[in-house]
Amino acid sequence: MEIRFIDPATDFSNGLEVIRAYHRNLLAKGQELLSLVEDLATGGMTKELAEQCIAIHCHYARTTILHHQDEEQGLFPVIIRKSPLIDGMIERLAIDHGEIEEAWEEVSELLGKPEQLTDVETLKQRVGIFEKLLREHLTREDEDFLPQIELLLDSEQLRKMGGRMAKLRKLSV
Repeated sequence: MEIRFIDPATDFSNGLEVIRAYHRNLLAKGQELLSLVEDLATGGMTKELAEQCIAIHCHYARTTILHHQDEEQGLFPVIIRKSPLIDGMIERLAIDHGEIEEAWEEVSELLGKPEQLTDVETLKQRVGIFEKLLREHLTREDEDFLPQIELLLDSEQLRKMGGRMAKLRKLSV
């Protein structure tokens, strides 16, 4: 089985659209992860489910890191100190990142080694916590944070931000 990372973002001409592409992808992948755990709980481990575990593990391992880098290195430096409200939101989102990464580590330990997975209930519990933290974080960003950011940035800033995000991936735009 070959696993190849496919970046959820294909267009880096607008940094906020890169972030939104990742949000859509991570929300969909969260539902896929929950379904996988349900399949494991009801039917036990199979070769197909083991491959899904590895594929989802690899996807999250790469996607969450890139997404947090996009925000912390591409977006936050552009908007920091624009307003106390935005600074407070950034602080909360950065705390979320740490909590999400900790929850992911607990899921990763089990999901990344499906051949050793014997406690599906623990995986189910850890996945539930991780998925909820990530979903709530992404929803907070989509509903509260990004609408505020759109008011602050012009098209040139969005383009430059997208360019920085492309450089994180060593792409040229």
